[in-house]
Amino acid sequence: MDLIRHLRYFVTVAEELHFGRAAQRLHMSQPPLSQRIRALEERAGGRLLQRTSRRVELTPLGRRLLPEAQALLAHADQVSGLLDALAEAELHELRVGLPPDLPAALVGGILGACRAAHPNAEIDLVQGHPQLLEQQLRAGSLTLALLRQPVAPGLRPGTVLRRPLGVLVREDDPLAAGETLELFELAGHELVLFPREQAPDHYDALLADLRALGFAPASVRPADGLAVAAGLVLVGGAVALTDRPPADAGGLAWLGLAGSPLWLHAALTRGPGGRADALDDELARLIADADGWDLAGAAAGSRPGPRPSSGLLA
Repeated sequence: MDLIRHLRYFVTVAEELHFGRAAQRLHMSQPPLSQRIRALEERAGGRLLQRTSRRVELTPLGRRLLPEAQALLAHADQVSGLLDALAEAELHELRVGLPPDLPAALVGGILGACRAAHPNAEIDLVQGHPQLLEQQLRAGSLTLALLRQPVAPGLRPGTVLRRPLGVLVREDDPLAAGETLELFELAGHELVLFPREQAPDHYDALLADLRALGFAPASVRPADGLAVAAGLVLVGGAVALTDRPPADAGGLAWLGLAGSPLWLHAALTRGPGGRADALDDELARLIADADGWDLAGAAAGSRPGPRPSSGLLA
């Protein structure tokens, strides 16, 4: 039995002393209302209302129950109003998912912007790979996350950020002689790339694009993060596609691709039902200004730019 609901039926009848008028107030028909009152009487162990063809009266048991029921319903309404107010009030918790390779200064800037936008909220920055962050968004354990674009259906990306992908090579590699290179010049090299399980769709799309642009890697080696990718390149014989050089680039060179045929696209993304606020655009501008991204401004869910979004954003 839903005790609160049954008590509300009883109090309404007790106030009206008429089943027809009470049923109208409750937006229900009279027979179900009578059934609910009988069920409450069975729970109370006696009659609450005395019914005749002309009038309805409270029994002694009903008169004893009525003030307690009214007080309980008033308190329930007060709690319901409080819950509604809390739902509309300022955010109390903000959990932001970020890729693990973001520069420390940028992570600090994101944290500062979140605190400024929601000073009374508990802020938690969570670092993880795209697949994990996406799962947490869908589960509701993250408020928003910086994810590669496009994202799977159901997620809600904001302003799209983009930057061109380049190639990480050893500084003594002949490829490092110029400032840019063509993808076909990488022929014969092993490719270092993020593990496929981190973002299968982006991984497959990137390899298809590379082949279409004239580079079919001799083999592909997974690297969980930019530091590991840099280490594999330093060993020799491999190149890595990245959107940035590593923090410690000793012995390495980072070259742009002629014509910028490959781009990494990302956006601060919310889960199903997530409501964007001004913080989303503020963080997008912060990332663009502090970390060398362009604000692509593409429609959510599209594939902006000349090529699909892929890269080592993880």
